[in-house]
Amino acid sequence: MNELDSEIIRGILEERGFVYSENPENAEIILINTCTVREKAAKKAKHLLRFYKNRGKFVGILGCLAQQEGEKLLKYGADIVVGTRGYNELPKLLGSMEDKAVVCQDLGLHYTTKRKALSHSEYVSIQYGCDNFCTFCVVPYTRGREISRPAEEILEEVKNLDRQGVVEITLLGQNVNSYFDGKYDFADLLRMIEENTRNIRRIRFTSPNPRDFSYKVLKVVAESEKITDWIHLPLQSGSDRILRKMNRGYNKAEYLEQAYLIRELMPFGTITTDIIVGFPGETEEDFEETLEVVRKVKFDGAFMFIYSPRPNTPAAFYRDQVDEEVKVERQRRLIEEVNKHAMERRKIFLGREEEVLIDGISKKSFKESSGKIRNGLTVVVEGLFKIGEFVKVRIKEISGLTLRAEPIKSESAVPALHELK
Repeated sequence: MNELDSEIIRGILEERGFVYSENPENAEIILINTCTVREKAAKKAKHLLRFYKNRGKFVGILGCLAQQEGEKLLKYGADIVVGTRGYNELPKLLGSMEDKAVVCQDLGLHYTTKRKALSHSEYVSIQYGCDNFCTFCVVPYTRGREISRPAEEILEEVKNLDRQGVVEITLLGQNVNSYFDGKYDFADLLRMIEENTRNIRRIRFTSPNPRDFSYKVLKVVAESEKITDWIHLPLQSGSDRILRKMNRGYNKAEYLEQAYLIRELMPFGTITTDIIVGFPGETEEDFEETLEVVRKVKFDGAFMFIYSPRPNTPAAFYRDQVDEEVKVERQRRLIEEVNKHAMERRKIFLGREEEVLIDGISKKSFKESSGKIRNGLTVVVEGLFKIGEFVKVRIKEISGLTLRAEPIKSESAVPALHELK
């Protein structure tokens, strides 16, 4: 979501004559688009602010940290502070570069249906804000209450990207499966996009909340040729007691029922998740219940976070905070458990033929390409291929948690770099 916001900000400024620099050292203005979901991200933003101010740059802090701390960031040296719904004010604020300014009021959303595609794969926001108010989460306070964009407007933006040759889109929202514009729900929107695109061959979405995930959506995904069978289903905890304290709105049994249904409808699909370790009051018994869910679902991947209190959230004021040493030890055990089952899941792909969408050169070899198959798993492919190209491959082995493959047939592979004369 922040990456898309940055694209929108860049587009707003370029339309008004500003020139984007790939190298921050060559820029006069540095804009830092921030996140506050985790404490580490907020600290990094403040570090970057000081770093560039010491180099004589004009620095603006944008996004969630700006919305959360407002004028306090002026004390760190920020020249302008612009919250999550004030980006349309940027051209005016940057026009003079003389007066410090704080803009954190709601000035409307900044979607555009005619933006320029920058990649073969693009993000599209369908929703803004969140109404869930999980006790650990700062998002409703920094991005506001939930708003769904009109389906016709989203479709117009997607069709524009489709005409530009984009082959993959990812639909974004804090809780995409609660999407409803007054007429169309999320399943309806998915069908509309699939039926009205030509070049786009993969439609992804993130993130849904388990309590709002309908059978209607799952059926649309399972029956689709374009919508990828990757479901990111945040668990957060396997303990009913902790889930109630988190205000998640579902219990362990309901979560497992959804996960089993996904496995039934999409045997080669993937389920990834988010898990918080060390939420206030989490006992060893609570943590063991989380491990039990991991063993039953066998996640294909997970983002596993150590709980850190976020400003102004209810959980930050809970007195039963868990010791850091305990949180670190539990995270270690959780990572081991998740990875064990993720490896087990990877093995079912050995020998299978899959289609890889290439997104770059392998990090470990200039003679190989890297990309993702339909369900989102990363695959390293022998040979070099163009970014944005679809390559038919056969999975032959596993390295770590990465699938390795050989191309079945392709005339578009180019020689490895060391072979070029």
